[in-house]
Amino acid sequence: MKRIWILTLFLIRDLFGSLAGIVPLAFALAFGLIAFEYGMDQAQFVVVAGVGTGALCLLCTLLLAGRVTRAWSYPIVARLHRRTELLAALVLGGLAITTVLAILITVTNLAAGRLALAFPSGLWILPTWLAVWLLAAALALPLSSLTSRGGSHAAGYALLAAILVLNDQKARLQARNLDWLARAVTIILWPVSTLVGQASSGIHDQAYFLALAATLVFAALLFALADQLLHDKDLLWAE
Repeated sequence: MKRIWILTLFLIRDLFGSLAGIVPLAFALAFGLIAFEYGMDQAQFVVVAGVGTGALCLLCTLLLAGRVTRAWSYPIVARLHRRTELLAALVLGGLAITTVLAILITVTNLAAGRLALAFPSGLWILPTWLAVWLLAAALALPLSSLTSRGGSHAAGYALLAAILVLNDQKARLQARNLDWLARAVTIILWPVSTLVGQASSGIHDQAYFLALAATLVFAALLFALADQLLHDKDLLWAE
């Protein structure tokens, strides 16, 4: 575990020691200014900021994974007992950066009067967002070139885009007698949509905890997929 923490800190420092470190900062700044322009109540905050910070976590993990796919990483990876440790460090790095930026966004908008939160009900945001962030970070792993095999990450992007587009077009799918496809997309997105929706409504019943568990299971499956892809991959290090 100590190796994972050290590697996590090293990856974060390497990211913010490069120009690529500007990207998550710019994303967080733009999101904080645009999304909160007209203010938010707690229900909006759970959904809008939850999705926004989830996208930020995905971006941060992809950036960290991109930094690893270079020649200087070879001595580090070679000394690891298992490549799983590298993937764990990438997830922790993405979570750490997202947590810091999410706190800055929240505190800044609270201080500016553009956000209203109620306590203790607002504390339910923490497990909700953490599950979403874990899923986003785990999703970033198979989408990165680090774990890609034969362009599998490109196929992953295409599949993700298709799911999002189909979800937006569910009404048209049903009108064209493609109910089965609309139901399939609903089932795939059910854990996150239910988790965020229940938290936004302040309802923390059996459905909420089931969605929370399903989201974490999805994250674990994606992490296991990335681990399998990277396990015995013949890595090529870019110079």
